[in-house]
Amino acid sequence: MHNPDIRRLFDDSYLTQEFESGDDPHSDAALPAASLEFLLELCRKISAKRVFEFGSGRSTQAFLGAGCSVFSLEDSSFWLSKTVESLGDDEAKLHESAVSMLKTRMAGGFPVLGWRIDKELKEQLGRADLILVDSPHFTPFREATLRASLQYGPQALTVLDDTRIPTVSRFCDRLANRNPQLLHKRVAVGHGFDLFFRTDPLRPLVCAVGFYETLKGWRRYFQGRAFYRALEKP
Repeated sequence: MHNPDIRRLFDDSYLTQEFESGDDPHSDAALPAASLEFLLELCRKISAKRVFEFGSGRSTQAFLGAGCSVFSLEDSSFWLSKTVESLGDDEAKLHESAVSMLKTRMAGGFPVLGWRIDKELKEQLGRADLILVDSPHFTPFREATLRASLQYGPQALTVLDDTRIPTVSRFCDRLANRNPQLLHKRVAVGHGFDLFFRTDPLRPLVCAVGFYETLKGWRRYFQGRAFYRALEKP
């Protein structure tokens, strides 16, 4: 059964308000306070109980503090351990997590570094009321993660972070334009959020891209590999 509150959310005037945008003053990468407040309001409006997040950190603490159960998928055991260490005993009882390294995977006609969504992860996504896509760290690779979220979490509200970045906003627009069954809304809060919801989970998603987008996808793949290699250097 679809959550009727998610459908109503896309007509809610709350999404058209003017929000605070920009980075957190202490950390460019972290979700700023305005983004966390927005996410918690979304949880309230759709009565979310279960959250699946790609990535972890401040969002994990915020969701757990609001009483949601949270499953976090990370590619960094170090970063996940920092998140887990920050949780209180009551929060830890509501938290599950997994670490899986990013691997080369095909996303249509070009490769990305992304996660293999195994049976357990599919089940977790299928039970989620809200899915937050805030990883991989190299934001163009989130296109594949967004597709997986919509495919395996068809009854959840999916929220993608960092859509102020043109590459990210373009693939959101492309996906929404080719799939009229998708509800889609862009909100300029924090680093930028795009919201998605599948109104017809049985209708397959159209994810194909054209020739030039495929070429750009290959270029982004090699840029992303170089990006992660640079992160690994001492």
